[in-house]
Amino acid sequence: MVQNCVIRRRGDVLREAVVDAALIEIAERGVRGASMDRIAKRAGTGKAALYRRWPNVRALALDVFVTTLTESLPPEPPDSGSLREDMVTSLTTFTGQLDGGLGVVLRELISEAAHDPSLALEFQTRFGQAKQVEVLGMLQRAMARGEIPAQPVDPYVLELPAALIIHQLLLAGSVPSDAQVQHIVDTMMLPLLGMARLETLAPGR
Repeated sequence: MVQNCVIRRRGDVLREAVVDAALIEIAERGVRGASMDRIAKRAGTGKAALYRRWPNVRALALDVFVTTLTESLPPEPPDSGSLREDMVTSLTTFTGQLDGGLGVVLRELISEAAHDPSLALEFQTRFGQAKQVEVLGMLQRAMARGEIPAQPVDPYVLELPAALIIHQLLLAGSVPSDAQVQHIVDTMMLPLLGMARLETLAPGR
């Protein structure tokens, strides 16, 4: 006699199912409208399994955003030997990651962080600082090659690339195009870092 059995997801398989379920749930309902119960049902598990790892939807959303973003990145940061190419590659990769459900999660997290200082701090620590470290690494390599002056970099310059992309995502609901990314790099970032301004026509003009 064949007995029915329930296959419970565990480990990485369960986590992947939860991430996929959370992305769908949050994209449809937002962070405030999402529920751990529905996410658990979508993932094919019990909500107790979620609560053992994440205390609420906000914490789950942040973890989903950061880990999904990190796991989709190349194992090594861009290092082509050209600062311009590295920055364009990094930013177009970032915009590609945000062009979909992950962008919705990011908008939701920013909205929630405005009312939750602890979430804002964790978001800055896990996401903001990581992006700044990536930019700093590119600049340090460029300094070593002699592309830009070897001097301290204003912290706002490290924040600017991701900030501009997120700004457009929040206001327009879409990420910059590849042409807009190149415009940001050529007419804003490179001049700020001491390289000659590359004149390009602003996209859409």
